[in-house]
Amino acid sequence: MQDRPDAHELLAALERYLRDDLLPDAPPEHRFRVRVAANVCAILARETVGLAPDRSAAQRLVDEIRAGAWDDRLPELAERLRPEVAAKLAIDNPNWANLSP
Repeated sequence: MQDRPDAHELLAALERYLRDDLLPDAPPEHRFRVRVAANVCAILARETVGLAPDRSAAQRLVDEIRAGAWDDRLPELAERLRPEVAAKLAIDNPNWANLSP
């Protein structure tokens, strides 16, 4: 799912790979394009920082579930989680809604 690594972390890792691992060994005629690709990844990684989900809210919910705070409200919890899970499944597999048993 899209929890870890998130888009920012993936883009940052790709930027480091392109710049630190691939660029030094790239043939001279490809170095400019590799550098441009690394810069694009760095720019996108910076832009995605503001788009990251609120992990503190998710962690609070996890802590509440572990503490048993939702044990007597499972239908309410399911309704709260359903949209988030559906959104993640739609990203993983756009046809997920058609995969019902």
